[in-house]
Amino acid sequence: MDFLLNYPDISIFFSNYKIEGTILNDRVVQDLQNIYSLYQDLDFLRKNTIAIDMIIKELIQNSIKANIKRWVLDRYKLNPENEQEYYKSLRILKHILYFIKVEDFEKKDLEFNYNFKVYLSFHPEMMIIHVLNQKSLFSIEEHRVRNKFKESEDLDTLYEYYLKFSDTEEGAGMGIAIINLLLKQIGLNSRNFSIFSFFDGRESYTVSRVIIPFKNHKLLPRQKFDIYCQKQHIVPESLRELLNRKLIYISFL
Repeated sequence: MDFLLNYPDISIFFSNYKIEGTILNDRVVQDLQNIYSLYQDLDFLRKNTIAIDMIIKELIQNSIKANIKRWVLDRYKLNPENEQEYYKSLRILKHILYFIKVEDFEKKDLEFNYNFKVYLSFHPEMMIIHVLNQKSLFSIEEHRVRNKFKESEDLDTLYEYYLKFSDTEEGAGMGIAIINLLLKQIGLNSRNFSIFSFFDGRESYTVSRVIIPFKNHKLLPRQKFDIYCQKQHIVPESLRELLNRKLIYISFL
């Protein structure tokens, strides 16, 4: 559980499972089902297994598309920090996904060496989902992700999102909207879902995290973050710096 070593309470107090793959194939689906079956005594999970499974699969599909986009950037030697070249990569990605099935990236000689990692962590008080894909977010992606969260926050249907915000390139934010709507369906909101860059000292990743509390009184790390800033009279940027340098730690429990 390499990635989870960065989170001591998850490593120590949770039961953790890891799944790796290149595509969302039958093996990955079966591995997920096997893990769910171990925790049907958790009432919230048992009642919402279908929605939670859909959330995890959507996170995986988003991760796969992000990895294919990285492959496009490398293959066509595009600079992701150049806005025109980044949007060119989105157009190429849309074209590729129209003509090539995602499954074919495992079969064809495309030199596709990207994978995803799924970490499922279980505790009587909560479930935490982490999905990692290779490479951290580019600055333009960070901006787009923030906008897509804001755009989908108060919507009730995907159709409403599509009418208001869909754009011409792949990466229109439908994945974020789907996950936020699924969270709303099980009584949670977008604050339970976050996307961020992570560097483990060797490699960089983009991490998608969903926290599913089984008890209503549980504070999310984001809420604890805000409380810490208020009590210590510290600005968020300074607290993030302390967290990145591992000088303080905000627990999940």
